[in-house]
Amino acid sequence: MKYIYDISENNGYKENIKIGKKAQNLNDLLKNGFNVPYFFVISNEYFEKIIFSKINKSLNIYDWNDVINNNNSKNLLQKIKDIIEDHTFENEFLKELYSYLKNDEYYAVRSSSIEEDSDSFSFAGQFETFLYIKKEEVLQNIKKIWISSFSDHIMKYRKEQKINNKINVPAIIVQKMVNSKKSGIAFSANPVNQNKNEIVISATFGLGNSLVDGIESGDLFVLDKNFKILSKKIKEKTVKQNFDYDKKTIKLEEINDSSEVLNENELKKLTENIINIEKLYSLPQDIEWAYENNSLYILQSRPITTFKTNNNQILNDSNTIIWDNGNVIESFPEITLPLTFSFAKNAYTEVYKQFAEIIGVSKKIINYYNPVFDNMLGILNGRIYNNLINWYKMLLLVPNAKKNNTFMEQMLGVTDELKGINFEENLTDAYKNMNSFEKFLSFTKKIKAGFFLFLNMFFINYRAKKFCQMIEENTKNNEEKIAKMNISELKNYYDLLENKLLKKWNVSISNDFLVMVWFGISKKLTDKFIKTNADEIHNILISQKGKDIISVEPAKYIEKLSFLLKKDTTLQEEVKNIITEKKDIFTKNSKFNELLNEYLDKFGNRAIYELKLESLTLKENPIFLLEMIYSLSLKNNENSKEETDISTEQKNIYKNIKINIFKKFLLKISIFYAQKFIKIREKLRFQRTIVFALAKNIFKQIGIYLKNSNIINNERDIFYMTTNEIFGLINASIIDTNIKKIIEIRKKNYDIYKQLTPLPNRFLTKGFIGENFFFQDLTSSEIIQHDEKKNLLRGTPCSKGIVRGFIKVIANPANEKIEKDDIVVTKSTDPSWVMVFPLLKGLIVEVGSLLSHSAIISRELGIPSIVGVSNATQLLKTGDYIEFDGSTGIIHKIDLKKTSKE
Repeated sequence: MKYIYDISENNGYKENIKIGKKAQNLNDLLKNGFNVPYFFVISNEYFEKIIFSKINKSLNIYDWNDVINNNNSKNLLQKIKDIIEDHTFENEFLKELYSYLKNDEYYAVRSSSIEEDSDSFSFAGQFETFLYIKKEEVLQNIKKIWISSFSDHIMKYRKEQKINNKINVPAIIVQKMVNSKKSGIAFSANPVNQNKNEIVISATFGLGNSLVDGIESGDLFVLDKNFKILSKKIKEKTVKQNFDYDKKTIKLEEINDSSEVLNENELKKLTENIINIEKLYSLPQDIEWAYENNSLYILQSRPITTFKTNNNQILNDSNTIIWDNGNVIESFPEITLPLTFSFAKNAYTEVYKQFAEIIGVSKKIINYYNPVFDNMLGILNGRIYNNLINWYKMLLLVPNAKKNNTFMEQMLGVTDELKGINFEENLTDAYKNMNSFEKFLSFTKKIKAGFFLFLNMFFINYRAKKFCQMIEENTKNNEEKIAKMNISELKNYYDLLENKLLKKWNVSISNDFLVMVWFGISKKLTDKFIKTNADEIHNILISQKGKDIISVEPAKYIEKLSFLLKKDTTLQEEVKNIITEKKDIFTKNSKFNELLNEYLDKFGNRAIYELKLESLTLKENPIFLLEMIYSLSLKNNENSKEETDISTEQKNIYKNIKINIFKKFLLKISIFYAQKFIKIREKLRFQRTIVFALAKNIFKQIGIYLKNSNIINNERDIFYMTTNEIFGLINASIIDTNIKKIIEIRKKNYDIYKQLTPLPNRFLTKGFIGENFFFQDLTSSEIIQHDEKKNLLRGTPCSKGIVRGFIKVIANPANEKIEKDDIVVTKSTDPSWVMVFPLLKGLIVEVGSLLSHSAIISRELGIPSIVGVSNATQLLKTGDYIEFDGSTGIIHKIDLKKTSKE
């Protein structure tokens, strides 16, 4: 009986033998003249005829249904695995296998499942792959792949997809390893902009693992199919992976190489192969390739799945939207209820219309731009996203728009610029409808606005103080006032909120623009003048040591309160009992109570996810605050002199920079203004919290009236309504008055949203966005992802310091306990997290920018941090042991078992 097929020799192989799609692709490439590393395939016939007969006889099972629906399936699976593990291969099989293997070669052993590429389900990536395997290790790894067919996650997948066919295992590819000097990934069509006439190539030195793992971004080429280079980014390569034959391990080598990976001939040869491979399959292809000893090898080719269309959706070019959670996830993380979204959407519309007026845009252009302003945000599967195309279109209204694009991307935490989108279309059409006089008037307004923005630099501090005073005058003691208002008065008070507060938000917008520009300039000058460790140095220079930054103030209160607990063990025990028993928060210690009252008066409207109207404030849930104070009181004292150290470091940096006096002045002035406007920005953000808290109190009181009128079942059900629906009930402008039924449906939908895997950080939609809308993942324009199984991740360095220890992945600090000296990994933070920061030893954030809350506060408190770590909450798990460097943005996962053995 033959079980193994060397396809290059066609030794008995017939097309009807099931070797799986992956092996079939390699076969197709080989037969059509592409240079594929030597490989052979072990069919699943040996398992089926020899091993499965043992399983069937011993356990009396035939198909997957017998396993999946067995009451004791875990025990049954283990017995199957044991039978495979204990199996002794027959001599006939061994003789056949070893005839294809050489003693001095290394092999890849990977699955080629006959089920992987079904139209109705996909097992792709779920089975094990083993690289750099010697001849004597091949047998054991064959068993490992077979055993992986019975793993828990595959059983779960089979059950969910109702795949209950006959029990079988993948075919196995055994392929000679290529010790590549150059390698990478290529796409025969551009998966980002869906352009089938563009080729995308990513290349690096050494093994391709560097690209796949996200360790190295490598060079990026975009070409058309006439071999013309449309764009290229030649990166400075900092690491290279090689295989160390002596130690039989992959070695990570630090390099500093800014030369091009591919020369002209190599690029042309690779491009020719890419074009021909696409012709072979008549579909856009995702290709892995490598150069060894000047020979190009094609390692793998598969269809680009993002080009698959859903026939149930309208996929024409109309209504193409790119969604990005950028910094919006910091304000509205996780699931967000309808009331918050409708309020925020209206607020964004008003605020950015004001922005346009401030910068001198004519009324005619603003009116034409209404569809842009009205749709800065969207909500999909219960989560809020930026409409990124509209953000770019809005920024076109600003003078010097192209340079400001980069600054906006830094502020929003947008990692990849958008290409292939005609953002100027709306603006051009708008100008077409203006006569010559209107165009001249628009131009003079922009000149005036530019001058006004310039003057703003000198008067913004005064204007911000006046604005804060106005907020305070209109919100002071509002809780008592609101509780006494009737329905009409509440509606009028909300109108006041919109007209007097939201529509007077031009101070905050002007300052945000100044933050964006001056932070961008300071970063650009630092990168230009300082060639080594520019990111770390900019983070040090931009820090203000927490001085007068209101966002840091809560942390200082918490430190004072925890210090009182630390000194008084009786008080500490009393607070512990309050937390345990959920009692009244005030203690017998008058000094502690006074300081706690002061905190709640000033910051009591803050909440975890404070801009979400449905979130409970600290006044409503003060136990959480006490928990943070108590945990910090257990932390050992550290005689930190971070403020002095940073100040000294800043002076030393300016002293040691080898640039002329003029350039040093430019750098200092840009840092000065960036610091100034960041400080004002944090103050104005706090005012935003107060305004949102005022709106929350208004809606809570309306919720009480709606419940008392039997329109809703519970006062908090109001958060499942929109602002238009709420005021429609008051103004008789609502069509569907069965609000209870509407809320019931929305609650069921939101229960479903909570169970769904969140959409990517960036994705594209087309056509109608209905119940099962089409989307395309655009998380990285360079198509580089982290590999969950590898040990190195990279993000944006925010605050210096090397941290080592066990991590804790936290979604919501109000629901999950954070303790002293935790290294926390989270999706995003918001201003309320400042209560948590004093406890932290280090912080890793999945989404964020250098101007995000987590970046600013960690810098000011001297907590090592990294933001923008793609998929951090999936790749890192609670209990993982890591080391990370807040200066470089590099995170190492450490295998303690492996380390102890070494």
